Amino acid sequence: MEKEAKKIAIVTDSVADLPDSIIKEYNIKVVPLYISFGGNSYKENIEIGPDRIYEELQSGQTVKTSTPTVNDFIKVYEDLKENEDPDIIYSIHLSSLLSGTINSAIAAGKSIEGVNIKAIDSKKAAIGEGFIVLSAARAAKSGASEEEIDELIERMIVSSYFYATFDNFEYIIKGGRAPFLAKFIKKAMVLKPIITFSPSGKLKLKKFCLNNKVSIKQLYTLIKSDIISSDMGRCMIGIFYGNDAGPAERLKRFIEDDPQIDASDFLMTKMTAVMSAHTGPGIWGIAACPAYEKK
Repeated sequence: MEKEAKKIAIVTDSVADLPDSIIKEYNIKVVPLYISFGGNSYKENIEIGPDRIYEELQSGQTVKTSTPTVNDFIKVYEDLKENEDPDIIYSIHLSSLLSGTINSAIAAGKSIEGVNIKAIDSKKAAIGEGFIVLSAARAAKSGASEEEIDELIERMIVSSYFYATFDNFEYIIKGGRAPFLAKFIKKAMVLKPIITFSPSGKLKLKKFCLNNKVSIKQLYTLIKSDIISSDMGRCMIGIFYGNDAGPAERLKRFIEDDPQIDASDFLMTKMTAVMSAHTGPGIWGIAACPAYEKK
């Protein structure tokens, strides 16, 4: 006699950068982070978007971000428990080395009885985090077991790749999320650094490029190398940008014109408001991970 499949729900945070259509299709619950300036605090993607953040940053405004509260998570978990009665909630969040969001999720999970809440550090951010969330949601919707989803998430975390480059390093250095760049400040003002995530989820410098044009080409070269060297096969590709989609479109064409890259999903997203607060408007990046395939 086959075991009855467990009912599974998926929760993430607003930094995951998934399009509304995907969030709706897979019934993913999103807990927003907060952005504050001028004495006011706003919920990301609900009360404020990236364009407003760019305006405030360029006007000289100091913009700060903060994690969802424990009560924010409790409310989402309790609502899921009451209305959907899941056996398991996978709560997947941005790197714990960039944000304390997962700590709020863990604390909230301890106060909810009758449902197994698994708070997971994606060790990524933006669409790199989003692809891990999407893979888990697809697996859950297809009827995958808890063990299969656990294994899938673990595999996605170690098999996903992420690179980003910036036009202006004033914001990211001030934001404190990439302190290692401070010692390269003279180079960063002339050259264009490319950053990536370490296996532990820490941002690190990958290399310097001569200019924006070269750095965009390098994003493509790096991600292609990872896809091929890891024997990834069919993959998901995500490209993100700040206030200028032009370089991102060039990056997209590199990928689309390459017969060695087989993408099942190709997402173009505008950087979320919280990420924008730390990077400024001039950011472009790419992420890739294996495509989820139902067993």
